[in-house]
Order: sequence, then C-alpha cells, then structure tokens
Amino acid sequence: MRPTIKDVAREANVSISTVSYAINNSDRISEKTRKHVLEVAKRLNYSANSNAKRLRQKNVGAIGIFFNSWFGPIYSELVQGIERKVHEMGYDLIACSLFGGADSTAHRYMKDQMIDGAIILSNAFDDEFLRTVASSDVPIVVLDREIKADNIYNILIDNFGGAFAATKKLIGMGCEEVYFFGGPEDSYDNQKRLEGYIAALGFYNVKFNNDLIVRSDFTEDDAYQKMKTMIAAGNVPNAIFSANDEMALGILRAALENNIKVPEQLKVIGFDNIRESERTIPPLSTVTHQKFEMGAKAVEILFNAMNGESKTEIEPVTILPTHLVERESF
Repeated sequence: MRPTIKDVAREANVSISTVSYAINNSDRISEKTRKHVLEVAKRLNYSANSNAKRLRQKNVGAIGIFFNSWFGPIYSELVQGIERKVHEMGYDLIACSLFGGADSTAHRYMKDQMIDGAIILSNAFDDEFLRTVASSDVPIVVLDREIKADNIYNILIDNFGGAFAATKKLIGMGCEEVYFFGGPEDSYDNQKRLEGYIAALGFYNVKFNNDLIVRSDFTEDDAYQKMKTMIAAGNVPNAIFSANDEMALGILRAALENNIKVPEQLKVIGFDNIRESERTIPPLSTVTHQKFEMGAKAVEILFNAMNGESKTEIEPVTILPTHLVERESF
C-alpha cells in the first residue's frame, strides 16, 4: 500500500499539517523540523506528487466549525467528538458563530477559504452559499440538514424513525390523543420528527388533528409557558411527544406546578436524551442518538474528503440510528 501523509506524520511524530508545511517549504516550521520530516518521507518512499490532493499549497492546518449559537445541551457532547477527532488528526479547530449575518467572521472564513474544511451546525448559511464555497480544496460536512452538491457531505440522525417509535409507543399504550410539541418550522430536525409523528398516527389509523400540534421553539421556557396556558384553559393532554428534551423539561415543570401526575395523568416522551432528562421528576423517557459519535463521524468524513478520497468512496448522506430510552414518564 502506498504510504500516506498520515503515515509520515505518525512516523515523524508530528501533525499532518507539519508534514504539509515541510513538503510545501512553509516558513511556519523550523529548518530542523523540515529536515526531519523530509528524511522520514524519503525513508517511507512517500511521493508528494502522487498525493497532490493531500498536500494543497493552501493548507492552513485548521478546521472550521460553525454554530447558530454557543448554547444548547446537544452541542457539548457533539463538539467533544469533533474536538477530540480533529486533535487526533493534528489540526487546529476554529469555532465561529454566525452573529453578524453576511458580514460575520464565519462568512469571511468560508468565502476566503481560511480553513481546510468546515463542519456546519447552523442553518444560517443558506444552501446556495454553501454550494458556492464548497470545493475539493475546502470540503464541507453539514449536520442535521440535506444539501445535494459536490464536496458537501451530510450527516443526519434518524429523526423520522425516532419520532415514529416514540409516538407509536404512546398510542400503543392506549393514548387516543397524542400532542406534538414542535420546534421552529424551518428546522430540518423538527420537520422530520413531525413526519415521523404523523406516520405513527397513520400506522394506527388515527386521524391527524392539527389542533394537537403545539408550535414552540425548542426551548424549555416557551414550552413551559405554552403548557401553562393550555392547563389554565382546562386543556390537559394525556400524552405528549415533545420534539426535543428541552421542551419536555418545560412541559414537566408546568405539570408539576399544577399537580398533574406523570405518568398517571400525563405521559411524556422527549427527544435527544440530554443529561438533564435523567434528573427530571419523574425521569424523562426520550429518544437517544449518538451525539459524540456524530461529531467524530463528521471529522472522519471531512478528512477523507480533504485527503482526496474518491467521491464514490464517501457516502454523500450518512444517517445515524436512534432508539427509545424507556424511563418513568410514560
């Protein structure tokens, strides 16, 4: 097997970016380090010309990760997976929020190709912008959305299947009316979870009722206020599928304050399996998915693309599984 830049980095005990700097005669490393790396490359019979994709002149040794915001319990595990894998590959991680819109630092980094690859956790970059900036020099991995384009790779979770399983469980337990607490309408995750909910209704021949759809914003406070309003109006659901755990926390808080017993009077299932879901009263049943692994997978796919893997060897869409965690809220 032909040696790769990773083999050289491992043998020389340096990062991949350092190998690239050495071969491209960059002044970012010392002459001593350059000589050491080149000696290792020669000993391994590593050919820079045959690996041009791996040794782009524009290599800066950094991966960009772009957020809508810095907050949210999902991000912590996800970013840990990204951070650890990027570090293992010998690259730096540059994190940017999208604050400032088209004039943001994030947009500048993308347009000016100041990174070697990007992981997008935000819907603030529109699809066409990402299609424009994605290239073989700067491939992109997007999470929780689908964009069909060259040099863009999609990682999704099975939102549909998870929502289907949760709703099916509630109906199977005899709940005739299952409410759906949803997030923003422009959210890919929310749309797929709504579709899974509707499919489960169809599975049991339960007629869809738009009055059972509560439009929220994925936050605990908004779901709490909406649940309080429903209870005050005398409308107490006997079952709720919440499209994320944060909203489920707000629902449980409102129920507790109004002496509504869970699960005897109200059954609740969330989605995401955030850490707080185990600590609620009662512990929240929820749909779980692999957050840390999702981050690591994003980096793996990104580096395969950066290292010149054939497009036919990298799946354009990767879907990670979900499953129902049964606790005490149903």
